[in-house]
Amino acid sequence: MDPASFSRVGDQSAVTAQPQTPEQRKQAMQALISCPTFSIHCRQRQPGELRAAQESFPLPVPGCTRVHWTGYAAESSFGATAYFIRRPEGNILVDVPRWTPLLAQRLQQLGGVRWIFLTHRDDVGDHQAWAEATGAQRIIHRSEANRRQGTDKCEVQLEGEGPWQLTASGSVQAVPHSSSSGGSNASSHGGDAGTGSSSGTGTEEDVLLLFTPGHTAGCLSLLYRPDQALFTGDHLAWSNRLQRLTIFRAYNWHSVPQQLDSVAALRDLDFVHVLPGHGRRAVLADAADRRRQIDELLAAEGWRGGA
Repeated sequence: MDPASFSRVGDQSAVTAQPQTPEQRKQAMQALISCPTFSIHCRQRQPGELRAAQESFPLPVPGCTRVHWTGYAAESSFGATAYFIRRPEGNILVDVPRWTPLLAQRLQQLGGVRWIFLTHRDDVGDHQAWAEATGAQRIIHRSEANRRQGTDKCEVQLEGEGPWQLTASGSVQAVPHSSSSGGSNASSHGGDAGTGSSSGTGTEEDVLLLFTPGHTAGCLSLLYRPDQALFTGDHLAWSNRLQRLTIFRAYNWHSVPQQLDSVAALRDLDFVHVLPGHGRRAVLADAADRRRQIDELLAAEGWRGGA
């Protein structure tokens, strides 16, 4: 959010340069607001600058037309980044930020939230508060839903291996394809999401939900086609240290080989923006660069899957 002021010193983050310009101060205030552990402090604030930073969220993701990131990271989600997609068919919150009434008001001013898409169990945080405040339908894979986190109450619980799409009418539908195994469907609990196959209109929906297991058993990713943006949760991210895409093997809670298989399946998917919950965002040049970057990751991680 503000790499000019904050950077790593050893194993911790620190203020390594004081902001000088008004824009730098605004970015530093945005970081202060978003820090999940409230570790950033400001000794001297100028009148109104904190409020201005608060009201600047959600922030546009560079290179995207409808995608924003929300700030206000939650400690309960280990500081994960949440995103907000503005779309005529209904806005989507991808994972959830810290519950903040002011941010909820800002999102309401931008059209509200129709869907809350939860990538996996690690980053669900304050999902209940956001669902109650917005009236949004929550989407999660059934294998990630549980009573302890209250995600067993999510309105739409996907089953099988997908993929699924959000339709303009507001339903979640399985996308039929000949290679699917075990079938795929969406189970709706009190919401307007439905099950079944695509509408047969020949049009391509703007949102595709993908089953990308490995980090956990039921990880999901979301492809927003208009911006060629793939929201990956903890499945795939850019590493500044490695200077490449990575899976963060040390934080795999289910199966590294399965996660690598899931990454390999993304090679021919049409995206250039990688928008993770943890790790850095990446912008890939084109389809060839996407395949090259993914192949480099797979080679570095010793993937033994098929070609």
